Amino acid sequence: MLEFLSHAREAQARLTAARGDAWKGHPLGPPILVHCSAGIGRTGTFITLDACIRRLEETGTINIEGTVEKIRSQRAHSIQMPDQYIFCYLALLDYAVSKNKLQEIVLTGFEDDGLEIEDGSDSDEEIDSQSDYDNV
Repeated sequence: MLEFLSHAREAQARLTAARGDAWKGHPLGPPILVHCSAGIGRTGTFITLDACIRRLEETGTINIEGTVEKIRSQRAHSIQMPDQYIFCYLALLDYAVSKNKLQEIVLTGFEDDGLEIEDGSDSDEEIDSQSDYDNV
């Protein structure tokens, strides 16, 4: 997905350059148009990655929780599944390591929230409180 995001940014830059002065929109350029079936799961994940990578490149920090909250204020229920949220963390960690941007890891927000860690056995354990996840 990170490679796709990179290609999308490159295509956006080429199209913006081709339009020249005809584009009078936002100073960062035209938005990337992304949509999945409902426009909140995979789309929210993609938009979160894009916003977090931009922030990492500009400030050297990542705030996934704050980014998701901001996106959800404009597009309710974005990033529907815990796996999508986890994917954002893992993908951004991979990106930061690959770009040598990872100097220090400060993890916050990982207090005991009822999440169960699988031990490899067959288990039907799920998140104890879906409302905790929904409110992130």
